[in-house]
Amino acid sequence: MTRKFVVLLTIAVGLCVATNASAQLSHIKNIVASPHNLSISGTGDHHGTDPATASQICIYCHKPHQSSKALYQPPLWNHTLSTTASYGVYSSPTFDAVGTDIAELGGATLGSATVSNLCLSCHDGTVAINSVYSGIRVANPDGTSTSITLLDAGAGSGVAVIAGRAMDLKRLHPINFTYDAALAAKVTSLVTPAIGGGGPGGGMYVIPAVGTGGYLPLFPGPGGTGSKMQCATCHNVHDDTTNPSFLRDKTTGSQLCLDCHGN
Repeated sequence: MTRKFVVLLTIAVGLCVATNASAQLSHIKNIVASPHNLSISGTGDHHGTDPATASQICIYCHKPHQSSKALYQPPLWNHTLSTTASYGVYSSPTFDAVGTDIAELGGATLGSATVSNLCLSCHDGTVAINSVYSGIRVANPDGTSTSITLLDAGAGSGVAVIAGRAMDLKRLHPINFTYDAALAAKVTSLVTPAIGGGGPGGGMYVIPAVGTGGYLPLFPGPGGTGSKMQCATCHNVHDDTTNPSFLRDKTTGSQLCLDCHGN
């Protein structure tokens, strides 16, 4: 292999990675037309009704200027974490046999919550949708959140929580476990993940998403190491337009399943 060919190959790979990253980031704007738009411009079942306090979209989950170091939780997280102590842990004879490090997600604390804990802060049904650490639009002097009214298309106004959808993680696809080459070697049907420069975080492990040409990201564990499967591995919380249910790949022909299980 000549040096010229290696250089050209490197440039081509770099361009593909950059293009893929750009395409993934462009989907963030799709949140505007998704159920995760909880502002007054939202069209989903849950959204704000007061233009004075509910004009922003991102503020329900993120705040660019954190008001307190004690409240800091990446990525600039603003929604109140759930205090649920236990969600249960998935178990089956075949899954247990490979000896994963799957762990309980309950009892999350600020600063060390997983990506899945951020999802559960709304979806375990215990925290008000508009419960945030730093106020919506303008923080109150005491640091509490500005109160807003939420509209629920099915149940009227004043919705406090989204009904629990993921309280029992024992019956859902396993999450919060390391998915790496070692695990794929134990389960030959699993696709081996790879370091993906185009993934969020740069060197994060990713799995190619066959149906979309994108990827399924795996997330670092405590200390920023490892490659753990989390809710956001299969769901892109900012994009409900490309695929329904915020999925990162199509379900036609079980493509999403086969991204990991199609080796």
